[in-house]
Amino acid sequence: MTPGAGRPLPWLVLGALATLPVACTNDLDRVAAVEVAADAPDRITSDAEYLFTDSGRLQNRLRAGRIAEHLAKDRRRTELSEGLELTFFDRTGRPGSVLTARRGVILPAEKRMEVSENVVFTNARGERLETEHLVWRQDSGRVHTDRPVRIARGTDVIHGVGLEANEDFSRYTITRITGTFVVATGDTFATQAP
Repeated sequence: MTPGAGRPLPWLVLGALATLPVACTNDLDRVAAVEVAADAPDRITSDAEYLFTDSGRLQNRLRAGRIAEHLAKDRRRTELSEGLELTFFDRTGRPGSVLTARRGVILPAEKRMEVSENVVFTNARGERLETEHLVWRQDSGRVHTDRPVRIARGTDVIHGVGLEANEDFSRYTITRITGTFVVATGDTFATQAP
């Protein structure tokens, strides 16, 4: 018997150790290919629901197909996509107005939310606003757009360009209004004669 012939284990271990440094090396090009882009979101949530409260009282519920949060101080924003629904609750906690859109962005430093693409805002009276872009300002509690709008109120349809409203869409002003509608006494469009 030759020396070492009956002991193959040390040779196998030595061979495995010799290949170990080669197996653990990284190809820097492959590592660079999987690096995260600088503008990539810090957190992504799918089929999300966020509840916003003030002093324990529910104010808003946000649902979105995809929420991408960018948390860096200089670019803090939340991108909403794949459909969103924002429900406003009244002082008693009942759901009131509902805002839906295909996409949006929340800019907390500016206390602003912008929604776009197939924007629909329905108030507690059933009045329905349709537009392509709407801005909600948290600090003033107002929403506005400078885009064409369509409001369905029962049998009336009102068209215009531009709108400003309170955040629950219970009172609003349309700029450059067009369309045919009936104004009843006590209606939000009714005015008193001088």
